[in-house]
Formats: sequence, structure tokens, C-alpha cells
Amino acid sequence: MTDALTLIGDIGGTNARFALVIPGETKYFKMKIMKCSDFNTIYDAIEFYLNEVDTKSLDRIFFAAASPILEKNIKITNNHWVIDKEVLRQKYNLRSMSVINDFKSIAHAMGRLDKSNFQAIGKVKQHHFLSSDYSLAIIGPGTGLGGSGLIKRNGILIPSAAELGHIGFAPQNDLQIDINKVLKNKFNRIINESLLSGPGIENIYWALRQLNTKKNKKLSAEEIFRVTACDELAKQSVELFFEILGQVAGDFVLALGAMDGLLLTGDIINHYPDMLKNSKFRCGFENKGDYQPLMKRIPTSLVTTSEMGLLGMLWFSIKDVA
Repeated sequence: MTDALTLIGDIGGTNARFALVIPGETKYFKMKIMKCSDFNTIYDAIEFYLNEVDTKSLDRIFFAAASPILEKNIKITNNHWVIDKEVLRQKYNLRSMSVINDFKSIAHAMGRLDKSNFQAIGKVKQHHFLSSDYSLAIIGPGTGLGGSGLIKRNGILIPSAAELGHIGFAPQNDLQIDINKVLKNKFNRIINESLLSGPGIENIYWALRQLNTKKNKKLSAEEIFRVTACDELAKQSVELFFEILGQVAGDFVLALGAMDGLLLTGDIINHYPDMLKNSKFRCGFENKGDYQPLMKRIPTSLVTTSEMGLLGMLWFSIKDVA
């Protein structure tokens, strides 16, 4: 195996995905998913991965991380890992390395997809890839709630990262106001990802039980989605989750001026596409008062391609070689 290998990674709050790239190639290989909680540090996880794939040396490292990228030391938002770029550079004697926000990486990947990768949510079809210029918004609930923007101007892609999950949640009706009040018993500040994430849907379910039965019954996000046919509050939780996701997505589109569309990604969305399609997502998205006619014209699409974070880092590594 060549010595000039590149390690790419997508580091989230729950899982870390690693893969290898041979410079000049347009595919990654030996991808593995590992739970962050199984390792004390990211360095332990990298060593475990390299032993698993029988790789001794690296030339470059490119990581996407679920965190704002502001300092040399990058704390992953929803787990205990810290990435010190200088430690990595010295440990592996790297020629090049970079760490970018995970949704900025996803935006890099979005710019290389075509119509086969998009599934319309609502009546308006995605068509930005037919245009030389466009502006898009990208969101995805997971362990947290990620968001990014993607602008194309004169053939140049300009991705940007956002901290959509940490914007304050704005309830839109009486039930959401009641849920917000209940959640204040758990949180000093209610943010979007307090409801729009894996832990977020668990919070919605807990709040609904407080409002309806006063009895605690803890279900995981997976369990809530699974029992919607026999648990009325689980069903209501899922309905609220998608409606609120639409509301926040619509606000995000307006804030970015992303009039060419909203793209939805992430494991939660891709595991339950039919629930999303049959939900009030578009209702929440379009419900913007005087701007409703405008919102009705903006496409919302599910991105069906998996491992978007790694795909973005693949393209990022190719760009670095070029």
C-alpha cells in the first residue's frame, strides 16, 4: 500500500467515521464507523482505526468536526473529544492537515450531486443544479442540529457553516408554547436542537407526557419512531418534530436568502423518509405570513446519498492536492 495515504474523517457527537484516500483517486475506501464514547480521545480512535486497516503512516489528514472551528484546539460540541491539530501534525509527521465544520463539509459534497440524489418533499422539484448561480440552505438533525449554506457564483462553490442548532427556539402555536414552558424545567435556554435532534425528540416526548399524563416514561429516539402506531404521544412527538423542523428550516432559508432550495440530510431524516413526506413539514416551512407565497415556490428536498460528511472531505482532500 502506498505511503502517501490521506485519512479523512467525519467526527460527530455520537459516531466517528474514518476512511482512507489515495491521492489522485476520487473514491475513499476502508470506511469504518466507531462510537466516540468507546474511546477516551480521538487519538486513541485514530490508532485503533489504523491498526484495523493495517496502515502505519499517513501523509495528510482532513477531518469534518461537529463544532465551531475557531481555535487550534477543537472541542466536539456533543462529546468529550478535543482535536489538537498541532498534536496530529507532529504525531503523524503530516505534510498537510485541516479540520472544518461538519456541515461545511456536507456543503462541499452537495455541490457535486445531481438530480438523482434528491427526493422532493412537497410539490416543487429541485433544479438548482441546472443553474450556473444558486443559493441553498442545508440542515440535518442528528445528535445535534447542523446547518450550512452553499452559494455558487460563476462556477465557484462557496460553502459556509452555521450554528443553527444553538439558535433560540421560537414556538409557533399554543402546544409548542406549552412544550417550551415544560422544557424550561430542564434547560436554562431552549435552543433549536433541544427539540430537533435525537435527544430533542426524546425531549418532546417527555414534555408531552408531562402535559398529558404527568407520568415519566423514558423512550429513546429510535423507540419513539418505532412505536408511533401504538403510542399516541409517540405519534404526536414525531408529528411535532417534523412540523417544527419545517418551521426552523423556513426561518433558516429566509435568514440565508437561500431561494434556490433547502436540502435535508442526516440519519434521522433518511431513516424515516415516508414519515417526513406525510408530515406537516411543508406546512411549517411555508407558514411565514406575508411570505407564504414565496415559500411555496422554494423546493425542499431529501438528500438520499449517505455519508455526506466523508464525501465532502473526499472532495476537500482532492482540492488540496490540486
